[in-house]
Amino acid sequence: MAQRTKRSGFLSPFNRATRTNSQNSNNDLGFGTKLTVADGRLINRDGSFNVDRRGYTSWTPYQWLVEMSWPNFSILIFIFYCLSNAIFAFIYMIIGVEHLSGVQSGNWYENFLEAFFFSVQTFTTVGYGAVSPSGIAANIVAATGALIGLMAFALATGLFFARFSKPKAQILFSEHAIITPYRGIMGFEFRIANIRNNKLINLSAKVTMSWIEEGSSSLRRRYAALPLERERVFLFPLNWTIVHPIDQESPLFNKSLAEISSMKAEFIILIHGYDETFAQDVHTTSSYTFNEILMDVKYAPMYFSENGHTVLELDKIDATIPLD
Repeated sequence: MAQRTKRSGFLSPFNRATRTNSQNSNNDLGFGTKLTVADGRLINRDGSFNVDRRGYTSWTPYQWLVEMSWPNFSILIFIFYCLSNAIFAFIYMIIGVEHLSGVQSGNWYENFLEAFFFSVQTFTTVGYGAVSPSGIAANIVAATGALIGLMAFALATGLFFARFSKPKAQILFSEHAIITPYRGIMGFEFRIANIRNNKLINLSAKVTMSWIEEGSSSLRRRYAALPLERERVFLFPLNWTIVHPIDQESPLFNKSLAEISSMKAEFIILIHGYDETFAQDVHTTSSYTFNEILMDVKYAPMYFSENGHTVLELDKIDATIPLD
């Protein structure tokens, strides 16, 4: 209680600015003070950095394949599978389909289909036995196709396992943050909830506010870590409304939405916890910009009791109602 009273005590504007500036080196999160693009954000809503890397880049296929979305990964595997067998089918046609015993020579399309499906059988090591290679060249191509097929399926299996076993926090953020009355003052609030039905424990939250400030000679980006009403929850069965009390030490003190907009403020969020399913730490990041903040509203309830159970309505995480 004494610590809360001290934190909410009065600071002169000079002392408050001095304290904020002295903390910049610890709170800038690695972005520095020179990023002053008015219409840009530092972190996207999905947690990725809003950074376009150009010039020299390092392409890491494993990271790219593990981190891409499941639809893109599935499409890529299907394209690789079809393209590889199509290439081998063309090679068989160059050698001549007469070197594939059991294939009746026909027009170009029929020959290609026969060669393609033979390549599929070799690639997957199914080998029905109706068609077999004859001659050195056809056997070499078939052996190469079988080797590539074994290696491709081994790599695909490893990638599937890596993607399934990769721990990832499925945290849902409210679409808007709000500034609303809180215990006799104002509070900056947003809501999170766990989409998955697993246990996240020792969940902690950190919020850093970034804004653009006009200095003596140029614009500079400033940062301040926002103290939270509660920085940790030991269990996370329901939603969590994360609150920053806007006291006299807060950079949001007595600020209207227009003033916050003129500051080009962004609120960077880091959520960290322990996933019991994977027995590993997980984290997620997101941010709210000045145009994603609402006032004169409060969050609507997300859960209720029914037949001895608590029902959590995840689709209401963004629901707000006007102030009384």
